[in-house]
Amino acid sequence: MKNKVHNTLKQLHYPKALKLKRKPIQNQIPGKITYVGEETSEETVINVISYNEEKVVYHNNCSLEKVHELVTHDKEFQHWINFIGVHDVKKLADLGNLLQIHPLVLEDIANTKQRPKLDEFEDYVFFALKMIFHNDAGLLIKNHFGIVFNTSYIISFQQSQDSIFNSIRERIHNKVGRIRMRGTDYLFYALIDAVVDNYYNVTETIEEKTENLEDRILKDAHNASTSEIQLLKREILSVRKAIFPAKELIRKLQISKHELYDQSTKAYLADLYDHILQVTENVDIYREIVWGLMDMYMSSLSNKMNQVMKVLTIMSSIFIPLTFIAGVYGMNFEFMPELGYRPAYFIVWGVMLVMTIALIYFFKRKNWF
Repeated sequence: MKNKVHNTLKQLHYPKALKLKRKPIQNQIPGKITYVGEETSEETVINVISYNEEKVVYHNNCSLEKVHELVTHDKEFQHWINFIGVHDVKKLADLGNLLQIHPLVLEDIANTKQRPKLDEFEDYVFFALKMIFHNDAGLLIKNHFGIVFNTSYIISFQQSQDSIFNSIRERIHNKVGRIRMRGTDYLFYALIDAVVDNYYNVTETIEEKTENLEDRILKDAHNASTSEIQLLKREILSVRKAIFPAKELIRKLQISKHELYDQSTKAYLADLYDHILQVTENVDIYREIVWGLMDMYMSSLSNKMNQVMKVLTIMSSIFIPLTFIAGVYGMNFEFMPELGYRPAYFIVWGVMLVMTIALIYFFKRKNWF
């Protein structure tokens, strides 16, 4: 009996409908590297691009020992180390030990739910933000992205492989722009700029979806549904959650006095801040529009219902007097003078037709239909 009461109370406090979708992370040891994100079986890959003003050398599928050798002994180059696959916490920890990256930084890199963040240490800087894009099916994809850089190398940590940085690789390969002539701080800016520029593509896709949905609702509310509006609203909120914290961090980069940022790079960071400010303003505009779409949708359905009710009301108004006349002469009284009058039937029909025409003319004059 005692166990039954205990189980009943447990169900009342923790109903099945309120069960968490994923196990919460609690009581983790600070600095313990734990991967938080979708499970994947993809192999972790480390690619290195070593470059200077004169030449570029590519090192694909590097081992950790090779990476350590490059950053330790190959001082004539600047090294862009691209670490793809943050789910491999062992390799992530080994890389951190070789390059003396703080465990708390590695913990944030492995946590794909980590919000955008900026940490400035004495000899390196860590920056985390979200890479967002739409796949071929039009679904929003949000990947975790982190950067660690110092004077001689820069490490980019990606959750998965993508094409966002292809343009930067081409600029390095073809010696286009300033990357090969500047320090790692400029490549740091270029990587963040590529991510922010991709935000424009995301907001343009959201704009197209919003305008398309708005046109469909204006044309006919039955062409859309509340679920479509809610999905679009949720997508905009997800984008806003990824972009807005990054805006404040880029502002901090712009005003930071850390020695790793060259003064000439600060001008580009100021321009980058203007870009993300414009993106956040666009997101807020679409957010307000989508929130208004639900009101527009409900108003459109209400107008449709009012049109139907108006037609039914007009029809009822026309038939009420006709029904009254038919009801009067349908009563079975024995003494009704009109019943004995030979043209009475045609007279009643004539009265009914005149009343119908008069009512229709009256409603038309009032512009009720």
